[in-house]
Amino acid sequence: MRKKNYFFFCFFISFLLKLNAQEFVVDVKVQAPGVQTNDRQRFSDLETALSNFINQRSWTSVSYEQNEKIRGSMVFTITEYDASSANMSGNLQLQFARPVYMADYQTPTLLFQDGDLTINYRSNSVLEFNLGRHSNNLTSIVAFYCFVALGLDASSFSPNQISYFSQAQVIAANAASAGAGGGWDRFKNNLNRFWLIEDLMNPSNSDFLSVWYDYHRLGIDKLYDPNQQMSAKELIATSLKKLKPIYDKQPNSFLLRWFFDTKSNEIIQIFSDGPKYNSDEMIKVIQIMDPSNASSYEGIGR
Repeated sequence: MRKKNYFFFCFFISFLLKLNAQEFVVDVKVQAPGVQTNDRQRFSDLETALSNFINQRSWTSVSYEQNEKIRGSMVFTITEYDASSANMSGNLQLQFARPVYMADYQTPTLLFQDGDLTINYRSNSVLEFNLGRHSNNLTSIVAFYCFVALGLDASSFSPNQISYFSQAQVIAANAASAGAGGGWDRFKNNLNRFWLIEDLMNPSNSDFLSVWYDYHRLGIDKLYDPNQQMSAKELIATSLKKLKPIYDKQPNSFLLRWFFDTKSNEIIQIFSDGPKYNSDEMIKVIQIMDPSNASSYEGIGR
């Protein structure tokens, strides 16, 4: 009888842990160095509220082990603040990463600065979020990026994982319909939230997610094994060259811009360390697609 009770007790605890499994370990910082106000406690309160909202919420039904969680940071820089209305504006610097198999290294999945941050927050207010409707800009923006991060994470482990992207797209559509600001507007800026998720979900860019999976699961996750490092490098180089058709269709693609902003340093590191791989052909292709880092790529493998 004791064994039976113990079994159900363990099952119950395991069930509760899965229900409360969080997916993120994100450092949140709210700073306002240029804002003149005596009400700086509100920024501290917002920082705490956002940290709890992101890290203590269950965003999915999937159970994440501690070493599987998506790590990152969100730095909110407030440049304008009205104490009476609690309105704030500024920018948001995002960084997300996922673990690499058999390594302490975290591979970056999104490095991006959102320059159109318009939010409202009063201390001790509850941060409400409902996927089906736009409640407020603060939680919609944060939830949007969380679902994008979840989608990029899932897509790096398994192909055809777009459900989280679909949820991010719903958030963006609801915010745009509510007139929530320029960051959701397809016409105001071509480097904003609308275009981030639009490019990821556009069928004409379907090769991108295939490359994303190959680069991570079949490439970078194999680098831990000395016997697979050369073949992993070859696969990574091949996957990067497969982005060229996307560039040919749209040379100023936002999709490729944030991809190379996120991955350029990692690409250089991969092909500069370990067994020497002839990356000349790959270098020529990515220099075309990522001209801002062209000179940095020249040093690969030298």
